[in-house]
Amino acid sequence: MDKRFFLALLLSLIVVAISQVLFPSSAKKAAPAVTQVAAPLADSVGQVGAVGQTVSAHRADSTRDSAHVVAAEARATIATDKAIYTFSNIGAGPVSLVMKDFANRSPSGGKVDLAVPGAKLLAYKLVVGADTLPLEKTAFDESREAAAAGVPSLVYSATVSGTPVRITYSFGKAQYVFHVSATVGGTTGAYLLTSLPTTLRSAESDTTADQQSLAYVFKPVRDHPGSVLFGKMDPGESRLETGPLKWVAVKNKYFVLGIVADHAAFTEAAFTGGARTTKVATHATATAVQPGTKGAFSFDVYAGPQEWKRLVAMGYDFDHVNPYGWKFLQAVVHPVASLVIQLLLWMHNVLRLSYGWVLVILGLAVRLVLWPLNQSTMRSSLRMQSVQPKLAAVQKKYKDDPRKQQEAIMKVYQEEGISPLAPLLGCLPALLPMPIFFALFFVFQNTIEFRGVPFLWLHDLSAKDPLYIIPLLMGVSMYVLSWIGMRNAPPNPQTKMMSYMFPVMMTVFLLNMASGLNLYYTAQNLAALPQQWLIARERLRAQPSS
Repeated sequence: MDKRFFLALLLSLIVVAISQVLFPSSAKKAAPAVTQVAAPLADSVGQVGAVGQTVSAHRADSTRDSAHVVAAEARATIATDKAIYTFSNIGAGPVSLVMKDFANRSPSGGKVDLAVPGAKLLAYKLVVGADTLPLEKTAFDESREAAAAGVPSLVYSATVSGTPVRITYSFGKAQYVFHVSATVGGTTGAYLLTSLPTTLRSAESDTTADQQSLAYVFKPVRDHPGSVLFGKMDPGESRLETGPLKWVAVKNKYFVLGIVADHAAFTEAAFTGGARTTKVATHATATAVQPGTKGAFSFDVYAGPQEWKRLVAMGYDFDHVNPYGWKFLQAVVHPVASLVIQLLLWMHNVLRLSYGWVLVILGLAVRLVLWPLNQSTMRSSLRMQSVQPKLAAVQKKYKDDPRKQQEAIMKVYQEEGISPLAPLLGCLPALLPMPIFFALFFVFQNTIEFRGVPFLWLHDLSAKDPLYIIPLLMGVSMYVLSWIGMRNAPPNPQTKMMSYMFPVMMTVFLLNMASGLNLYYTAQNLAALPQQWLIARERLRAQPSS
């Protein structure tokens, strides 16, 4: 292990360390530049743009159809293989969404429920002409219809200010997706305003880290996805993202609720920062505007885990609700992270092993694949060391004539069969594994596939090692690797100092990182030991006998 290896690690460590300072976990997914609205959207209906025009929305007379406003609440439950949905007839929207396959890791226990008690997951307003009809305050009549999937459709109907409204929910049996369709009678120029949750209920043991990931994410039809972190908006600050938008979503660390336009795209989405009671922003508002098609509206709702396969299956770059890497690195890191996740999922399914063993095998496999390249560069390094006396003599002889010095150096390289690019190529073995290391660094921070996955004494591969055994083993293995690499090598005080500093620095840096990341890096180090030992033996044999 020579100074090129340390240089590669140093550069990587600097990038990650500086980024951690400049972009802490609360800003992992920084919000892109969005248009500032002059004033907050009052009740999300002050003004809504639609197809290049502005619609003045006024609150409808709340005294009309008062029977629909004062009626008692009735709740309906729909159960699928994956989730249990609870809807309220007041507003005709979901008020609870329990996921059967995911445990709530907070002290309250039970299963994950995305909804905060007393809050709605979706709320609607209807803009008809100059009136805004607050559907979220309207009492609807509920009915059920048989569906081919075996899960009945839920239908809500009401007449609001003389306008008949019908909202239908259709469900898949083994999915986290349900379909929303609405029809409005007697008008063709209506707009549906759909409000997303103001927050998602945390189901993690580390509530703060979960809340720091709260964000609204959106996908313009003709542009890359963007996001608005709750923590990046001041209380009352409003932002407007003009469309057309394919989808708008709210997410925390591991779960997401998103609305995906069916036929007519959302014309815009308005975001407003909520009041703060702590340093962490936990609430905000988001409203998406959709124009009606002959009085009809429709969109899909994905409400579930941020599992990579499910997000990709939604299409329209929906997997970018969980973009990997800080904003300035996302273009590079996200594709690599996606490939790494695919590889880990494939290995997990094919080998039928836990993710812990998959990470160990991946670390070993990376070193085995790079073995020939490592062998070549290490031997090239040995040859470079053997010609150092000749190069030093040439540099001394032609110290006053740079041109002749360069010619003489090239002649030495040619005679010894050494490529002039050897010093640069020597960095490749250390740099090539770095994309996987960086990808795993981000993957373990918010990938639900590793949430709560145990391995040996580790209770969660996405959390730190509670006993610090893995990071300490990583540091020891790194030191042994560098110590073997320096055996029988010419003395170099600088390299010797780095061989002590780097294991300590890396151990401190990775001490509280995900145990899965440390496990992978430790496996890589251990897999590199035999090759480093063999090269040290070759170096010893190459030395002239005294």
